[in-house]
Amino acid sequence: MRLKPAESRLEPPGISVLKGGTPAQAAEQVKSAFPGAARLHKASRIVGSATEEALRGAGFGLVPDPTRKFPNHHRIVHPEGASGFSEVNLGRLSEAFVDSMLGE
Repeated sequence: MRLKPAESRLEPPGISVLKGGTPAQAAEQVKSAFPGAARLHKASRIVGSATEEALRGAGFGLVPDPTRKFPNHHRIVHPEGASGFSEVNLGRLSEAFVDSMLGE
């Protein structure tokens, strides 16, 4: 969950997520937008999800950042900006997520 270099330069810095729907719906939305991007291996069938309450409990927030392809696109942010994505804070953030294994 570490910030990628481009994510650390955003204002505010943050991690891209899709808000709303089920993990399967989010996966379908990404596959529809980027049909050639999906790989047929186990990792591409795992989708993490979290509630806004769990994100806030981990010390993070969620801000809308809609795009043409993803009107429900948001960004997970920290009040301390990029420095808030420390190992300790990322551990808390990771615990806020639940992985869902999608069908084949």
